Amino acid sequence: MLKAVFFDRDGVLIEDKGYVHKIKDLKWKTGAIKAIKYLNSKKILVIIITNQSGIGRGFYQKKDVKLFHNYMSDTLKKYDAWIDKFYFSPYHNKSKNFNSYYYYQLRKPNIGMLKKAQSKFSLKKKEILMIGDKKTDYQAANEFGVKFSYKSKMSLLIQIKKLTKFIR
Repeated sequence: MLKAVFFDRDGVLIEDKGYVHKIKDLKWKTGAIKAIKYLNSKKILVIIITNQSGIGRGFYQKKDVKLFHNYMSDTLKKYDAWIDKFYFSPYHNKSKNFNSYYYYQLRKPNIGMLKKAQSKFSLKKKEILMIGDKKTDYQAANEFGVKFSYKSKMSLLIQIKKLTKFIR
């Protein structure tokens, strides 16, 4: 039984314009809000797993990402939808304060964020589906041992319904 969907953020739920962190740049992908609401209605957790190397590169700060995620949540509330948890890795190997331990644990394709989510929500790997748009998303899911689907060109709602029809 599916209990959680781990989503990459940029390019999957929202348009990827490169280092998205400003509220004015939030543009939801087609069907994303409805897909989240659909999962909420099925009591399936919605969890974001996103690399945010712009922090490590000095383009913006953690507080900017937190404000952006709060705005995403506020937008979803208008549709009676929600994201259960946001996880983000601020690390990049060119970070000014590069910490290799956290980099290698958290930044996808590493599995640190996935492990944190699994632990927090007491999930079994067979209960998790991950959706991403990059090779690093696939690699993280594969390494962690969870089902994976690349974000297709179709509406995210249609994709989610197709995927959950066979998993649930």
